[in-house]
Amino acid sequence: MSGLRYTALYRQWRPETFDEVVGQDATIRILKNQIKSNRIAHAYLFCGSRGTGKTSTAKVLAKAVNCLNPVDGNPCLRCEVCQKLSTGSSMDIIEIDAASNNGVDEIRELRDKVKYPPVVGRYKVYIIDEVHMLSMGAFNALLKTLEEPPEHIIFILATTEPHRLPATVLSRCQRFNFKRIANKDIVSRMAEIVGRMGIQVETEALYTIARWAEGSMRDALSLLDQCIGFCGDVVSNEDVLAVLGTADQGFVFTVAENIIEGNVSELFYQVEQLINDGRDVGVFLKELINHMRNLLVVKVCNDAKQLLDVGEDTFKAYVQQAKKASQERLTRAIDILCSAESEMRWSSQPRVALEIALVKICRPEQDVTLDALLDRVAKLEQQIESGVVVKQPSPSKRSVRAAGKSQTGEKDGATGLKEGEKGNNYDEDAANVWAEVLETIKKERIALYGLLKDCGFALEEKGVAVLSFSPDQQFFMESINKEENRSFVEKVIERVTGKQVKVKCVLAAQGHTTDERKESFQNEDILEKAIDIFGADFVEVVDD
Repeated sequence: MSGLRYTALYRQWRPETFDEVVGQDATIRILKNQIKSNRIAHAYLFCGSRGTGKTSTAKVLAKAVNCLNPVDGNPCLRCEVCQKLSTGSSMDIIEIDAASNNGVDEIRELRDKVKYPPVVGRYKVYIIDEVHMLSMGAFNALLKTLEEPPEHIIFILATTEPHRLPATVLSRCQRFNFKRIANKDIVSRMAEIVGRMGIQVETEALYTIARWAEGSMRDALSLLDQCIGFCGDVVSNEDVLAVLGTADQGFVFTVAENIIEGNVSELFYQVEQLINDGRDVGVFLKELINHMRNLLVVKVCNDAKQLLDVGEDTFKAYVQQAKKASQERLTRAIDILCSAESEMRWSSQPRVALEIALVKICRPEQDVTLDALLDRVAKLEQQIESGVVVKQPSPSKRSVRAAGKSQTGEKDGATGLKEGEKGNNYDEDAANVWAEVLETIKKERIALYGLLKDCGFALEEKGVAVLSFSPDQQFFMESINKEENRSFVEKVIERVTGKQVKVKCVLAAQGHTTDERKESFQNEDILEKAIDIFGADFVEVVDD
């Protein structure tokens, strides 16, 4: 049995030159130009999230400034200095972990040692990792040396939290921000590594690993290392999902589809499938939140492709699914799912927490918040636009009768009816006018059509158009009564009739006879539809 220890992938494939550093092109270009022009600073600050290459770049820089024969700003890796620095046997590169050496005494000891010259190279390089962990006293002890170090000293500070560094330290360093690495760059690097190792990994599996690495090359290589240990020389996407404990992307798309459609029953079956497959509910929830966020980005941004680091086919799938979802539903879903994720950390029943969250999203009528109301209205508008709720406009019997009875026995300039004449022709004219008005509104503002299609219509004397709503349509009446909506309806009626009118909105109990009110209340289809949309708590039928 060999006595050699296995070296993790992220250590085996640590960059040796600037050209091997992935995803930090601007920073690498500046550093290479400084090496070529010999404009080397005395102190650098590398900051950014984990696994983005801060320490690796610091080590490459330490070799490059000491290399005897640099090649285009890169260390040659062949000279004596590069060989010693690569094997870690050089005393000219000193790495300090500030998390465990954060006291004043350690920094004072460092300050005393910087006066000694390098052993083999031109510079002695101090790499201080997690520098934000130094105490305030340690920072103060470092300040003077950091500002005016000996000519042979270079400080490279690395941190994930630059905001915790004193301004006096920041002002003494050249700052370089390391951004999160794009998924395509992570995939490209992993494909290169597995190719050189002779291991077969599905491209979809590499994208899954990159997505879960969240911009960290180290995390990606660690996960890849784990998958290779699990599978051997052939790694499929299913194997990666098994290691992660989550479902594949197609399953997530299907769950999102059912959330958009409000299909709670199917969602419960999918949760059951998730549990039976041995997937981790918390991990899946994280993936689902990210998926809903991507849909929201596609929904609200004109150039969403620049914000989503996904493949072409995946992006097209996002675009198609986002067309079916309302912004209100996506916003509410993300909010509820994030709350569920937070609660799940302390819950002994993560499955129940997920199922309750899904029910809340799909049943906004059970929620009394404004966001839930907006979600319900958005769903109604979407149904109207898709033709699920809308029927071809035709004057209801209630509309015709309301028009006729409100004008019986009165003289009307528009129709020429006088007292004692029958109102049948007038009823027909009013119905035709309202049908034409509805048709025009449907073409121009479909949302208003959904609010008006079941209301009564009557033209009264002095140019007043009465729109009568049943008591269960009070919300519709209040919406139409807003200045902007009412003015629009008045203009449409004027275009149809050729006469200026003022719209007056009333409840049926205020504008109709007792017989008509009873008939209105018997319209179960409208009442049930209102309850389905707004919930039983918001629908009340009042008969005075």
